[in-house]
Amino acid sequence: MSYSFPKEEKLTNSKQIDALFLSGRSLKKFPFVLTYMPQSLSSEASRQVLIIAPKRNLKLAVSRNKVKRQMRELYRLQRHRIKPAPQQEVWAIRYLGNRINNYAFMEKAFIELIEKYNEQRQEAS
Repeated sequence: MSYSFPKEEKLTNSKQIDALFLSGRSLKKFPFVLTYMPQSLSSEASRQVLIIAPKRNLKLAVSRNKVKRQMRELYRLQRHRIKPAPQQEVWAIRYLGNRINNYAFMEKAFIELIEKYNEQRQEAS
């Protein structure tokens, strides 16, 4: 299994981002909010992900960058827990905290968020 986070998996299209926040479904597990929706993508990736650490919560750029780096690492290492989707999806993972939490706390919350997502997807199908 590859633990990389290639460019094809990064969500950069502003139209898709706008559509995601307008009509996507959300899950919350502090300190994260996952917003997702099915979308046909131009790349071959099964999912494209947007990582967000708002300036409103974390004033220092150093803090925002560290949190985003940790979130990318969490997604990259825990991606194997996500059940494969029948169609392509776009995701936005937003950080809710107003300070930097330790990695173990973030990892536990992220795993619980993925399990919640898997349960919701299983109920929907």
